[in-house]
Amino acid sequence: MAFKKWKDVPEVQEAYGKLEESARKYFQLISSGTNADRAAAQKVWSGMSASYWEIVFAIVDAQTQRSPARLIFDAEEKLFIDLGCVPGVLSLSKTFDVKKYFETKCAPDIFPVMTFSDYIAECWAMITGNPIPDPAIGMSLNDRIAGLNEMLVKAQDERNEFFKKIASAYPSKINVKQTLDIMNEFLIPAMKVIMRVPEYREGDEATRQKLAQQRKAYLDAEKSMLLMVSSANKNEEKPLPLPQIEKFTAMHEKTRIIAKKILYSQIDAVKIARRSKKITESCAEMSPQMRRGELKAMLAKKREYLTVPAKNARCDTSLLCQPDSTPIDYAKDYEIFREFNSGDMDMFNVPRVRMYGIPRIIFVPGQGLGTYDWSDHTLLMPAFPVGGEDKAVSYALGTFRWDSDEDRKLKTPYEGIKENKKKSLLAMAASFYKDYSVWMTKEKRGYRLLPRETHKVFIQMFTQKPEE
Repeated sequence: MAFKKWKDVPEVQEAYGKLEESARKYFQLISSGTNADRAAAQKVWSGMSASYWEIVFAIVDAQTQRSPARLIFDAEEKLFIDLGCVPGVLSLSKTFDVKKYFETKCAPDIFPVMTFSDYIAECWAMITGNPIPDPAIGMSLNDRIAGLNEMLVKAQDERNEFFKKIASAYPSKINVKQTLDIMNEFLIPAMKVIMRVPEYREGDEATRQKLAQQRKAYLDAEKSMLLMVSSANKNEEKPLPLPQIEKFTAMHEKTRIIAKKILYSQIDAVKIARRSKKITESCAEMSPQMRRGELKAMLAKKREYLTVPAKNARCDTSLLCQPDSTPIDYAKDYEIFREFNSGDMDMFNVPRVRMYGIPRIIFVPGQGLGTYDWSDHTLLMPAFPVGGEDKAVSYALGTFRWDSDEDRKLKTPYEGIKENKKKSLLAMAASFYKDYSVWMTKEKRGYRLLPRETHKVFIQMFTQKPEE
């Protein structure tokens, strides 16, 4: 028996009983080998897929019966809610390491990240006005910011050491220590001005002047540093090799990217609090029963979007796990998100991010390609991606890029491509997702695959513009 915790709750046991019986019939039919039985098995599978939501709603209803301060799901419930798996009934691959799965933690980065069970717990916390629990696979906002600060110090140290070696091999008039000290101290203030954060945009004149002066000091020091490296490359006796320059430039750019992520995350704190407060206040006068109904309504709304990843990939929309399948490694997938967003930081310079903050990543059950849920500003990443993890992540970011392009910085040039001019709105969007995926997973890694005109337009759209 599964879900023994709820053995006295008829709704849970009835829903699970239906799933167990259907699964038994499904495997019996699929193993027979005849075409007729396989066709019948697919019908059974389609029918049993509805059991996912019946069980989830039954568990949530049982959990919220006594209006707890927070929802806590056990390992069995998480495996079902997050992966659609019931050991012994719908089992994952034998190579799946359950212990490692529950120990997975994503490294700090700009995106808030959670599983679907984390999302349910977050919704309940906001409805009831209780503190939002930290996600099982991610970090709190403060911990992410602290982690990013540690990464920044490390990145600056690595860049500084490399620069000192270059300066030692190619002596110049530059004061190396002073230059690096200025860049370390004024990087964040400089990015505040470049990004026009609220502290600069809405600050008093004294604050604005101070930040502007610190920005100028940073840019002057940066200019001196880059000029010295460029001069080393032109040294007649032993020019600094181009690969070394590229390595140094990448190390320096990494410090700027991390600094921006820190600032975006700090700004996000206000928006997270505002979103939570809005939901809490709207539910403040509700009875316990109405609050439970509100949670179900939020999940019912999300239910519509959880089939989109599979529809985009044209595969089975069931949220139950395929027999003997292996889910993604959350931490590994999050690293792919980190790589791709670092190569396209302009994705955060859009009205929806300014209004709602950084979109959260929710790892959801089912197959397919990643997508963006406009209704609550979340990126949905299926536990069983189709076509590889790189492709699934790039589709998630591609749909976000397209759907959040309210000022048409991408849509206008993309629609101007000759082969796109006669496409419908849906076909245009689907085409962009595909091309963006190729751009992120292939072209930015040095492989030319896009048609010539499309390639030129993507260069135009995604080449970083001067910030200063």
